Amino acid sequence: MIRSIFLFALLLSIPVTLFAQNEIERERISLQGLQEFGFTANIEGSRAVAGGEVLTPTIIRQLAIDRLIDANIRYISDEEVQSSADVPFLYMHINAMQLENGLVPFSIQLRLYQPVRLPLNRDLRTSASTWEIGMVGIVSLDRLETINFAAEELVSDFIKDYYLANPNRARGR
Repeated sequence: MIRSIFLFALLLSIPVTLFAQNEIERERISLQGLQEFGFTANIEGSRAVAGGEVLTPTIIRQLAIDRLIDANIRYISDEEVQSSADVPFLYMHINAMQLENGLVPFSIQLRLYQPVRLPLNRDLRTSASTWEIGMVGIVSLDRLETINFAAEELVSDFIKDYYLANPNRARGR
C-alpha cells in the first residue's frame, strides 16, 4: 500500500518537475542575444539595516557592476537606461528587517527586464521580467556584509546563465 502511494505521488510530481525545468530553460533562452544592459538596486528595510554604511544600494550596485565588467559583459550607464524603454536592465531588490533579537531576515530578488510587445494589447511596448533568481537568509546585525556577498553570488548566477545562453560571447572568443 505504501509503495503504491509513493509511486502515485512520484507520477503526479513528474509533470510539475518538467514544467519547472521548462520555465528555467525559457528564462535562460530569454538571455540569448543580449549585448548589454544596465543595473539598478533597491534596498528596503529599517534605518538600522539599510541606513548604515554596510548595506547600501551604492555598494550593491558597485559590486554587481564590477562583477559584470570582470565577466566581460558590457554595462550600460544609468542615464542610457533611463533615457530609453528599449534598454534591458538587471534589477535587484533587497528586503531586510531587524528583529528584536538582533537578527536580520532578508530576501534578495534579481530580475532581468527586457523590452516586450504585448500583442493582445495593441502591441503595447513595455518592459517585462524575463529571467529571475532569488534567495532568502538570516544574519545578525553585525554581519550585514553577508547580504552584499549573497547579492554578488546572485549576479554570478546570472553571469553563468548568460554565458550558457550566449556561449560565443564567453571570454576569449
